[in-house]
Amino acid sequence: MGVKPRSRFMVRLHDLLRGSRMVTNLPHEAKAKWNEVTQTRNPEERLRLMGEFMSLVPKHKGTDRMCARVKRQMAQLRQEIEDKKKAAKRRSAPSYFIEKAGAAQVAVVGLTNAGRSSLLRAVTNSQVEVAPWPFATRVPTPGMLPYKDIQFQLVEAPPV
Repeated sequence: MGVKPRSRFMVRLHDLLRGSRMVTNLPHEAKAKWNEVTQTRNPEERLRLMGEFMSLVPKHKGTDRMCARVKRQMAQLRQEIEDKKKAAKRRSAPSYFIEKAGAAQVAVVGLTNAGRSSLLRAVTNSQVEVAPWPFATRVPTPGMLPYKDIQFQLVEAPPV
């Protein structure tokens, strides 16, 4: 049995020609270019080298299957590159979720150094960092406010 390729694009030339019953008669330049393709890790570079390989392959009925396999690999590689670019665009600022507790969840929102942390600490007895410098609150901080028999959850939001 052969050595298993590290990725689906790390295919030896022999494996690429597998299933082809015709003689391909590939020139040495094409074989050398395919070796470059298999050694390249960068997807964009690999796609470019596959295109160069396809331009070096003689077009006849002996290379039809091999060309179809390479074109399929190129299409899959293009799709992977596009998916990676879309995934990079989807990344956004981290979102925070505080599980609701009590009768209601109330957000304490305001400008920096407006006293949100002091208010939350005074009415809820929660351990909130109160600092004289701006932007001390980096993540939403919850605290419970008892009023008669009702518990309200106050959430201090980072400054607007």
